[in-house]
Amino acid sequence: MEKSTSITLLLLALVLLLTSVSTNAQPAGTSLTLNMYAAKFVCGKSDNRIVAPGQYFTAINVHNPSPTTRAIYIKRFAIALPEERPGRISEFARGVLGPDEAMGIDCENIYKHTGAAPGTFIEGYALLYSPSELDVVSIYTAGHGEVETLHTERVPVRKFVLGRSHAMSRRLLEQ
Repeated sequence: MEKSTSITLLLLALVLLLTSVSTNAQPAGTSLTLNMYAAKFVCGKSDNRIVAPGQYFTAINVHNPSPTTRAIYIKRFAIALPEERPGRISEFARGVLGPDEAMGIDCENIYKHTGAAPGTFIEGYALLYSPSELDVVSIYTAGHGEVETLHTERVPVRKFVLGRSHAMSRRLLEQ
């Protein structure tokens, strides 16, 4: 899919997400800040070409740190292929976390959304977008029948500010 088409689809999905909750719409004259998290994932049994032999698992924990407000998010998955080739990007999936709620994204969930056969080796990024800040932490494990390594990593936020004249902002202000 061309890059401009992907960006257009992303913006359309975000407009639909944000306009569905009028309490998150910004008043006229302001900008909209979107929080994006790109959490690395590695899942499945290695085919010994890309990483060391073994079974790999990723769990991504997502927490809404607000004690009073729900957090709406959309997620999608981008598969990374070897030899500098881009892989498939999944469709968007929408979700809501209540105040202080947390949820997990695991390999089974990633296989479901990407259409990859469970147990096959895949790697890439889980992409989360939200107008609310979230706590996102990845947990990676690997081994040969039992855990031989474990690593956790807090996923940093990237902020995108969309001005009032941006097509997405104009669409939000029309609602």
